[in-house]
Amino acid sequence: MRIGLNFLPTLAPHEVPAAEYYADCLDLCAAADRLGFSHVKAVEHYFHPWGGYSPDPVVFLSAVAARTSRVRLVTGACVPAFSHPVKLAASLAMLDNLSGGRLDAGFGRAFLPTEFSAFGVPMEQSKERMREGVDAVVRLWSDSDFTWNGTFHRFGPLPPLLPRPVQRPHPPVYVAATVSEDSFRWAGERGYHLMIIPIVASHERLAGLLEAHREARAAHGHAERGRVHVSYHAYVAEDRGEALEEAERHFEDYKAKQLEAYASWRGVASEQYPGYEKMEAATRATTFRDLLDAGNVIVGTPADAADALQLVARRYPGAEASLHVRFGDISARAALRSVNLLGRDVLPKVADA
Repeated sequence: MRIGLNFLPTLAPHEVPAAEYYADCLDLCAAADRLGFSHVKAVEHYFHPWGGYSPDPVVFLSAVAARTSRVRLVTGACVPAFSHPVKLAASLAMLDNLSGGRLDAGFGRAFLPTEFSAFGVPMEQSKERMREGVDAVVRLWSDSDFTWNGTFHRFGPLPPLLPRPVQRPHPPVYVAATVSEDSFRWAGERGYHLMIIPIVASHERLAGLLEAHREARAAHGHAERGRVHVSYHAYVAEDRGEALEEAERHFEDYKAKQLEAYASWRGVASEQYPGYEKMEAATRATTFRDLLDAGNVIVGTPADAADALQLVARRYPGAEASLHVRFGDISARAALRSVNLLGRDVLPKVADA
């Protein structure tokens, strides 16, 4: 099993200044690169302490590229609804060149009403804007004589995009999917890979959705089993009691900031996001112990972490785990300890899982 790091910042300026947070995270990425982690992933969010320090994953991952030589760089995820396809394709192609061909391009719909309002994009268009945007970006990377006549963007004929990505015909493409079978099947039809978050659905339900993805890939001539990233919070320490106590405390801080962002759903309902207006209440009701008992956090000693990741490998064969080691108000020092322990004592044990 391959293991990487996931960065979704959950800090406010009065807690840690942005510049300090970025510097600390780059140190974590450099350590991960030395220790054999497989990737670094960064999100795109705005305004809220939950994610707001990461408005542009391409900028952050460009800095990571300069500090590393081996880890894959994953946009997890860029939001096509908030960017013009030409701009997004060119920025990602530039990152692929700066990193020597290490980009894994991940895309998502976004789901916070605050963000859609800021960009003046109707939430009801989110699914189609994302799908059109991803397809247009892939075409821009691959085609030489290009015209696009979509619902939301029309441009061309255009000369070949410069720079072209290093990876040909284009970098691997990932799509964030949660619980919609339609999303899993669409990604499979296109030959795109997946990014999933197990805490939003049972592993039994996710197993069925992943099977739908494989079926769609096979039916459209793609390799049957695509790649899958699964994301988890992680806290590792030599002492199990300390790890559990500290992880729970920091998870409560993470959840409080998550709830502040989710509060933007109050009074909002969207056919594109069925049930999301109930997300705040569902998140409030979920406890750290619920996630621990369900195997949806990687917390404890290195041996505990290895056991938890072995379970992930059994649940999602062939998947790659993205670990969020600095969630809530975890310090840079504690996050680095988790990375060092994972790299030294856990990665070798799960390499063949």
